[in-house]
Amino acid sequence: MNDNKKVRDAGIRSAIIVDDGYDEVPQVSELIDEEAWDIFFDDTYGEAVETVAGVFPGFHPDRRDELRYSQGFVDALWQNRADLGDLVRELFYNYEQKIGETRTFLEKVESELTSLGISFERCGREFVDAATGVDLIVIDLFLGIQQGVRDREFTVERLRQVLERREMQSLPSIILMSQVPGIDELAKQFRQDVKLHASSFRHIRKNDLSTSGRMKGLILTLASHRADSQALATFLKTWEDSAVEAARAAANTLRKVDIDDLQHIRNMLLRFEGVNTSSYILDVFDRVLQYEIESYKAVLDAAAPLDKVAEDPAPLMISNDRDTYAVLERTIFVNPERRNHGSGAEWPIAFGDILGPRAGRPIAPRGFFSGRGDLVFFVASPACDLLRKDGLKTALLVAGRLKKIDAPKPDLAVNANTTPIVVLDGDKRFHIDWHFGDLRTISLGQAKRLLNPARGSMDIIARLREGSALNLRQQLISSVGRVGDLAPLPRSFCFRASFYAPQKGGGVKLIEIPNRIRITGNLLIPRRGKYAAAIIDSSCEDDLTAALLDMSLDDVAQPSKRFFQLLKEQTRIRQIFRSGFQAFELPLDKPRKAGLLKLSEEQPDKDDAKPKVDTVATIVESKISPSAISDVARCGLIVQMELDPDE
Repeated sequence: MNDNKKVRDAGIRSAIIVDDGYDEVPQVSELIDEEAWDIFFDDTYGEAVETVAGVFPGFHPDRRDELRYSQGFVDALWQNRADLGDLVRELFYNYEQKIGETRTFLEKVESELTSLGISFERCGREFVDAATGVDLIVIDLFLGIQQGVRDREFTVERLRQVLERREMQSLPSIILMSQVPGIDELAKQFRQDVKLHASSFRHIRKNDLSTSGRMKGLILTLASHRADSQALATFLKTWEDSAVEAARAAANTLRKVDIDDLQHIRNMLLRFEGVNTSSYILDVFDRVLQYEIESYKAVLDAAAPLDKVAEDPAPLMISNDRDTYAVLERTIFVNPERRNHGSGAEWPIAFGDILGPRAGRPIAPRGFFSGRGDLVFFVASPACDLLRKDGLKTALLVAGRLKKIDAPKPDLAVNANTTPIVVLDGDKRFHIDWHFGDLRTISLGQAKRLLNPARGSMDIIARLREGSALNLRQQLISSVGRVGDLAPLPRSFCFRASFYAPQKGGGVKLIEIPNRIRITGNLLIPRRGKYAAAIIDSSCEDDLTAALLDMSLDDVAQPSKRFFQLLKEQTRIRQIFRSGFQAFELPLDKPRKAGLLKLSEEQPDKDDAKPKVDTVATIVESKISPSAISDVARCGLIVQMELDPDE
């Protein structure tokens, strides 16, 4: 399938190029900070006053504070700039320079769209009406010559207006362009502000528009995933809208519960259970809302297309704002604010609570945690037994061990005995291995003493949702059968990377990437935690591809040449940004061989099996120097990773 047919079949047939370079007249906001205004008014005296008054009746230099904010005055000066000559040359100099530079870039965009058979319209800042029906929007980040916050906010606001007018199934693909050097980070925030998925969005530096095929490559990528991206956007929007409607429907149902009902509930039920009315009603409301959301067939129908997300070609990785752990945490735990709401129960702990040492307090060697900062406990006693005064005398606990989530270290496997994420001290991430042969008990008095806000040494660090808590408790009574839990998302770590090539005479050479582009990506950890994949971000694809293709193999160590020869094929290079470097073992405590998935062989259907790969690289963690790798000549491409780098 040729490029034009691929784009056409994806539904990208029309486009709009949005740039203030197409505007016919400068705006007041673009000139308001020009120092040349003062020069213009100072130089306008004598006959010059009459000259300017000839194009704008009523002009007088004493009105400078008023006139510089007048769009009509700016229009008159601009339209008559040839006659006004030197009077306005400095005033419009920066604007004309920017327009000239911009038009050069825009001609490149127009050329690429034409070559793909995409009809297009040129538009300046007022583009909302023109953009409501197009399939592709190529838009400048800063719609104004000042390139400031106001110009960016203008772009975001107008683009959001366009998207609000569109059905999710027909959302346009969007390419953001800018000349500013920080476009990578700015594009991330822009996408979040406009509320776009990464698969329908790309960005490019205007200086790169002159690189042959760069814009075309972005459009082809957007075309490859257009249908799937629109399906995901449709599902999210449908779910969001339905959740709002469901909340209203739930409120209509729950409005029938009045204060007399609360009194009867308390007198006939809660006073025997020892539960506060507020805690009980919150639980009831939560369940009614969930029931209402589940009633929306539109949500179920919108989710169905996600079963058919295409695997070929694999989607490009955008990792700079990806955080699967944050989603995972919300599926496993009760929100801390809800957890801290008093239930009125006799016990200060509840089924599903995780108990740990209090931060900032010394851990007594002979105390409840035996001097261990990594020891935690899961409260396994039934919820109803922890409510009443005449309930349990002691509660059953299961011991567990906190392990810091760190890709270079071992023990990242997730199984039925693992809670894959818990966040402590604000942002420190751990997972918990539970030891079901290590059972403890705690008395009511002991629990109250240890949790005492003033003197206690223990905290409730988290509370598992009911399904996750039941899943753990079922491990204690496995003969009855295990309650299934939601499969955890693959864990991921952002990384920065440097690429090196082993040299003939020994040592390694850094593969230079132009324009100071940072190589970034995501390290994906499957459930079993044995074989990882490192996928490089698509924002690095063009520059890294060019660097690998341009690299001479003359100085590469002979045993590594066969690896680099594979990386001279663009088909294989593209895999780096789609399926990534595969099949390297964890932990990254030593160099690990990695490869690209074999193109002609079926891959294993088990998540603990090693993928079939063509070895091309060696992965090393940033603490390991590439030049220190033993037998460096046989390493192939050396990928040195700095995991979870601070931004």
